[in-house]
Amino acid sequence: MKLNDGQRLRLLEHVVINVMPADCSGEESMIFNTTRRTLRVQGQALHNVENIVLPLLDGSRTIGEIRNAIGEQLTDSSLNQCLEFLMDNRLVEESLENTNDLDSRAYLLPQISLYHELGFDQKDARKNLANGRIAVFGLGGSGLIAAINLATAGIGFVRLCDDACILPADSLMMSGSGLNKIGTFRSVEAARQIESIGGITEAEIVTDGLNDDATITSLLEDVDLVIVATDAVSVNLAYRLNRLCLKMQRPLLPGGAAGVEGTVGPLVFSQDKPCYLCYRMRSMACSKFPEAELAVEQLLNRERRSQPRLRENLPIGQMLVGSYLALEAVKMMLGLAIATDGKLLHIDLLGTKLTHNVVLKKPGCPHCSAKIGNGKR
Repeated sequence: MKLNDGQRLRLLEHVVINVMPADCSGEESMIFNTTRRTLRVQGQALHNVENIVLPLLDGSRTIGEIRNAIGEQLTDSSLNQCLEFLMDNRLVEESLENTNDLDSRAYLLPQISLYHELGFDQKDARKNLANGRIAVFGLGGSGLIAAINLATAGIGFVRLCDDACILPADSLMMSGSGLNKIGTFRSVEAARQIESIGGITEAEIVTDGLNDDATITSLLEDVDLVIVATDAVSVNLAYRLNRLCLKMQRPLLPGGAAGVEGTVGPLVFSQDKPCYLCYRMRSMACSKFPEAELAVEQLLNRERRSQPRLRENLPIGQMLVGSYLALEAVKMMLGLAIATDGKLLHIDLLGTKLTHNVVLKKPGCPHCSAKIGNGKR
């Protein structure tokens, strides 16, 4: 890579560097290590590079200024060779920001460093996440965990949609004095926790009733992804989101914890792939008592409110599901492969197992069938 004396290079913070003493041939070894790769270079007087060159690569000096600071301690040819090696192997990056700007986002550095190791330019990864707009429906249980994780990942905008109030069981998932907030809106408390992180995420609170298409449609128009915590919303709302997201071509990622199980997916995006209703119909058909399962589902669908009294679970399950929901969202914003595309991620808490199950499209599904895809449930 061609060097420009006006460039400012910054040695990446996550790289561990170690110089090993000279061997019998008189050559030293310099090791560059990250969690995903290890590089080794051999040569003479590498300890000079470690002591003279590397401390100057903090992003505050241009390459020309580094040359002047080193003077005759190292030849231009040796310095060029060193800098080209570091750039070619992505051990440094060009610094276009001032130090204060970097310090303000220090909490993001560990994850941004990982994106770098995955092959992303750090600035591009930050930009993609900061431009992300995600709506989260259901801010109890898994939904709250997902929203907080999205904020810690640097997602720029999160719409918090929940017209329910905090119950005593919800307080287990709330930081601080959750018990003192019983009776207040869950979305308001979620926004407070996101604000306490001190990151870049803008949180919008929605406490309106979520019982009609017009209200929900307006909440979906300007987002890149919709997350619905099925353990914190009504069955009717989950199905309504499924239908409207298909109609508006907004990706929908459902997930929730119930009993000793947690599920994430399937990701709903297009009518040629299975939707959330496809999964639910097949799940009920495969149950021990299909008729009973269907009757309960229809009851919950008619009630149009979340059913915490029927959702026995463990907070650990909700934390796992919420974390996986946020992980899938971050991967989508970065353009990485989505594990729940056409698949269901199943978490077995007692067996400590994680499995992926392919979800088949249900012929004649009222939501995603080509003939009656616009029908209402």
